[in-house]
Amino acid sequence: MAVTELVKPLTSDRAASRGRRDESRLCRSTGQRIMLGLALLLIFIIPLSVGSPFLLSLGGTIGVYAIAAIGLNVLSGHAGQISLAQSVFVGIGAFTGVALGSIAELPLLLWLPATAVGGGLAAAIVAPLTLRLKGVFQIVLSLGLIFVGNYIFVNTPFITGGNAGISAAPSMSLGFVDFGNLMIGGMKYTYEQGLFILVWLCVAACMVAVVNMHRTRFGRSMTAIREAETAAQIAGINAGSVKMKAFIIAGAFGGLAGGLLLAQLRFVQTDQFGISMGLELLIIAVVGGLGSTWGPVIGAAIISSIPVLATQYAEYIPFLQEDFSQSGAIGIPVGQVGLLVYGLALVLVMVFEPRGVSHLLRSGGGLRSLAVPRRNGG
Repeated sequence: MAVTELVKPLTSDRAASRGRRDESRLCRSTGQRIMLGLALLLIFIIPLSVGSPFLLSLGGTIGVYAIAAIGLNVLSGHAGQISLAQSVFVGIGAFTGVALGSIAELPLLLWLPATAVGGGLAAAIVAPLTLRLKGVFQIVLSLGLIFVGNYIFVNTPFITGGNAGISAAPSMSLGFVDFGNLMIGGMKYTYEQGLFILVWLCVAACMVAVVNMHRTRFGRSMTAIREAETAAQIAGINAGSVKMKAFIIAGAFGGLAGGLLLAQLRFVQTDQFGISMGLELLIIAVVGGLGSTWGPVIGAAIISSIPVLATQYAEYIPFLQEDFSQSGAIGIPVGQVGLLVYGLALVLVMVFEPRGVSHLLRSGGGLRSLAVPRRNGG
């Protein structure tokens, strides 16, 4: 009897320890490991086999917006806080890249991480203000942050170029690998191909970080605050500290996206980081699926690509023209396709699947093997 009493606790402790180790793994099944490996291979195969600068640029744009939306998803999807100010942190990252990557001519290994640090520091400064409020007041304050950010950008022309914007060509060299002048097997690849690889490696790193974070005590605390903040506080969770960390993470991801956006466009302007981008990033997070792993990527692929594709192929799409005022015909101006897509996407998602497109695909089995498992049937 004494032996039995000793064995049972030992067995249960080993099982609990094994369960904790399994939970901390990114891939907990052979299928997940295979899919992750294929995804990493595609990051290299797609750009090296696609020669179209337009498609590569579009893929890079989707990746940049996905990173910014992944950060916003941490704040809004996991921690339950609303913010339209993610565009400000994207701008801070872009102009940090101008200062360090172009003006100071620092290497990629220094200036690109510094863009994330810049976004995180800015978020840490404003977080105590915005996190004191809730609901519509939080939205209003985030709008105010956009106006303040725009004012600062315009009035620091030595870094931002003011209203005119600024051109910059930061270093893309990472030691023996130069993403701006990629050489593989004696073959030289274009700037767009190298940038595509860099952007999507960053997307993969951000997704891995968020998945692992979701399985930690901090990740569970965010979920508890989102579901019932008062109950979480009664359980001993410091809600203010958790929300502060989530806001900083969102700002850091936004800054990283801004640095990559600078590398892609090599020209940035203050007007880019206003209300339009803030709304677009929030719509990406909502349409893709708040709180889901793949939601920001799916949302970015839908929201960011359709207006660009419509503009590129407007001549082949009925009822799309640059200007209907001259012809007198009825249709949709190309410049307003983005607004139409945003509105339709939000209406369709809210009516048919409020949890987002990622949940719709997962329930159909498309992303089941890659989804972060929810607890208690959530």
